[in-house]
Amino acid sequence: MAIAWNDPDVQNILLAGGSRGGKSAGIVALIINRALAAPNTKHGIFRLTLTNCNKQLGPARGTFPEVLEMMFPGYRKELEKRQDFGTFKSDSIFRFHNGSEILFEGLDKTRIDNVLGGEYSTVWVNECNQIKDYEDVILQLASRMNGRGFLEHNGKPVLDKDGKPVPLRPLTIFDCNPAFEDDWECQLFRDHKDPLSGQPLVYPEWYKLLKVPTEDNAANQAANYQLGLKARYKHSSKQMARFVLGEWSTNNPLALFKREWFKWGDIKKSELVKIVVAVDPSGNQGNKGDYTGIVVAGIDASGHVWVLEDASLKATPEVWAEKAVAMYDDWQADYIVAEKNFGGEMVRTVINGVRRNAPLKLVNATRAKIVRAEPVAIQYSNGNVTHLDGLKELEAQMMDYDEDAKKSPDRMDALVWALTELLRLNGGASGETRLVRHGLPSF
Repeated sequence: MAIAWNDPDVQNILLAGGSRGGKSAGIVALIINRALAAPNTKHGIFRLTLTNCNKQLGPARGTFPEVLEMMFPGYRKELEKRQDFGTFKSDSIFRFHNGSEILFEGLDKTRIDNVLGGEYSTVWVNECNQIKDYEDVILQLASRMNGRGFLEHNGKPVLDKDGKPVPLRPLTIFDCNPAFEDDWECQLFRDHKDPLSGQPLVYPEWYKLLKVPTEDNAANQAANYQLGLKARYKHSSKQMARFVLGEWSTNNPLALFKREWFKWGDIKKSELVKIVVAVDPSGNQGNKGDYTGIVVAGIDASGHVWVLEDASLKATPEVWAEKAVAMYDDWQADYIVAEKNFGGEMVRTVINGVRRNAPLKLVNATRAKIVRAEPVAIQYSNGNVTHLDGLKELEAQMMDYDEDAKKSPDRMDALVWALTELLRLNGGASGETRLVRHGLPSF
């Protein structure tokens, strides 16, 4: 907060740290204060896609309304009673009583024009390392940081020593769980190099990196959250660095899935001709075992695959079965596909215990993980797979996996089952159940 308000040189701030460090809550509080301090100013809260921006951050739900209520109890409800203020859900806008407003938007190709049409006093790019296009997105945003608001206190202008109104200095804020050292935000904020040319920055003082340690936010985390996080990633130094330590890592050149293959976008359930919930059961039962991979994916009429949700969890069979059926309901899926190597009839029993006669297809792993995953990797390399925003743990596991990996890639295994089923990568329609949704074409 002190740097954002008082350091005249800083124009860009990156908050980098592990999971649940409190980055989002702190940034939202800062933006609210800036909007209230300077009437009639415009601010932006952006994420890769509009769907996840609204879902995770606001304005009707997520971090923004939660923080606003903590800071000013009852304020939002009072604004909602006034016609020209409060939440404008259709436009993803929140307008304060002083005329300031916050725009919530996505930064993908379908939404970026809505963002670039305004001029802002504050912009926050959430999960910024999901933005691949530094030149066409991040640099374009920099050109819109031209807000002309002035500070007020108790309804009166704040004046400097010369009696002139004090402007609200434009500020761009980024946050991320650090991933790889060649990401643009690492080059820009840690190494102070231009991501396009690799040359040293002309004005390095404009860019400030702030580390946000996960352990500093222990008071706002569930009991034993950090112990569980460390146990979860103890076999992966890269995921430990990213989600626990908040540090950048080098790329794994032997990884089966390459980071440049990932694409993100949005799609409606109604546009998919087939949706499956894939389950990779843990070989060890209970909370002390491995994670059970649960991934939802669908395919559209053109044969393009969409990875929709990662609901993987560490739990007893009864609990992960409930989760799998919940995903089946939430996404209106056609059926559940699950590996039967571990447990066999146990898988059928626990799922049918949650939903009798749930459509279930059991598949058998006859080949090694790396061999099963290779045809799926080819689909990614060919650009035939798009992810919805918000799958960073799945993606991190995929980009860390090679044939020497010691830890079972639970999330990735479920993904492989899903795409193998949707694209019939096992050579045909084998298995115990075969359903077709809305006239699925033959691929």
